[in-house]
Amino acid sequence: MNNFFELNFMGRNSYHPNGIYIDRPNGTETHLFLFIKSRCKILVDGELMDINENCFILYDVGAPQLYYSENEPYSDDWIHFSYDDSHSFFRDLDIPFNTPMFIMGTKDISNMINDINTEYLQTGPHHSEIMDMKLRTLFYKFSDIYHTEISFSDKLNRYRQTFNDVRNKIYDYSSFNKSSSVGDIAAGLNLSTSYFQHIYKELFGVSVMQDIIKSRIDYACYLLQNNYDSITDIAFRCGYENKEHFTRQFKLVTGYTPKKYREISGNIT
Repeated sequence: MNNFFELNFMGRNSYHPNGIYIDRPNGTETHLFLFIKSRCKILVDGELMDINENCFILYDVGAPQLYYSENEPYSDDWIHFSYDDSHSFFRDLDIPFNTPMFIMGTKDISNMINDINTEYLQTGPHHSEIMDMKLRTLFYKFSDIYHTEISFSDKLNRYRQTFNDVRNKIYDYSSFNKSSSVGDIAAGLNLSTSYFQHIYKELFGVSVMQDIIKSRIDYACYLLQNNYDSITDIAFRCGYENKEHFTRQFKLVTGYTPKKYREISGNIT
């Protein structure tokens, strides 16, 4: 029994300027994970279905495959793979076979497919193990995104990818301006501050201010442990206008003053 996912072959950003016609009445000897990025028609349960974009379908071994686009550009990603325990695996993830699935937030999936394609072209003593883990991770992530979007309203799903990017920037020490206010972030998205705060809380279950504070304090902890700047300088770098406010908030979050935290971390000035 093959306990590893095996990637048989794949295509990334496959582009067909004049359309495509795929008709496999007997399917394939492998599973096919297909990401359709263009308008096309696809056969589902004996009936043709119009697809706009951002459609995923996981074909079972031997399942009929018919999808086509006539006289207009078509693009997709596709992964043919084998795994002996696939039915149990995908049942646990609640990912159906031979059923179109639509998600709006495709950025993470596309990035992971790009990463898989990079590794697919590599060699090495642990290549098989790496491919297995990357494919598993892809499907875990897809399941999370798919079922999260099902549980959200269309309004929240429209904002989800953009707000994910905002949240990632909040926690990225290198790219986000720690002095930015909630109003600044909202204005950057052409949203009112109150509406931005509402959507953020709906999506993530915490307020944007809670995330900003946590990010600032996390960054402060890193700086206190890894350099000898003064506490006043660290407070400023983390978006605080004065040392006193920083100290109060730091203690509220960590239970320690910045000075005490630095001492117990072994970085004593």
